Amino acid sequence: MSHGGKRPNTGPKKSVSPYGEPTFLVRMPLSTQPKVISFLDEYKKRLSSHSLKPPYPDLIPAGNFLPVLELPLYMGKVSAGRTTGFASPAQDYEQERLDLNKKLVKNPTATYFYYVGKTDDSMIDVGILPGALLIVDRSRNRKNKDKVLIVVDGEVMVKQLHIDANGIELRSRNKAKNYPPIIWDEGMQIEFEGVVLNAVNFL
Repeated sequence: MSHGGKRPNTGPKKSVSPYGEPTFLVRMPLSTQPKVISFLDEYKKRLSSHSLKPPYPDLIPAGNFLPVLELPLYMGKVSAGRTTGFASPAQDYEQERLDLNKKLVKNPTATYFYYVGKTDDSMIDVGILPGALLIVDRSRNRKNKDKVLIVVDGEVMVKQLHIDANGIELRSRNKAKNYPPIIWDEGMQIEFEGVVLNAVNFL
């Protein structure tokens, strides 16, 4: 009887990654181990709880972008007018760290990012410039004068919501071009994707 050859179902077992993607080994300083393990635990929890899926591919879920972005916070004074000389940058440098995720994202599992079109100037009077990155919260209850991300007859756009006794209007905010408002009626297909909490404009 032959004992040679490879037997089925033998050999090392392939482990299933808890992150839904391939992993790799890395060496790290012992002092960073608690932070890395804490981050990975939080990452797994948010991946498993992230059930809200946007219907439009242009919406980027915040729940998948979890690294803490900590930057040094400089507390110095900056002259915005006449030049009078600047103090040394080291003078007011603080050890405080700034986490932009905490500043911009309030509810990660319901938050999405959306890039404004590079020629879309309809909301420049409220600080939303062409090419801006919008932080959109889909769990926030919309109210009058909120800036909202909406889909009107299949077209994704950002407008300011106006609600009064006459009905609902979606208004642009560009006085120079004076775009007409979109007036909601029953024959129009409108889906509210969320409230715009912040806009990041790139220089």
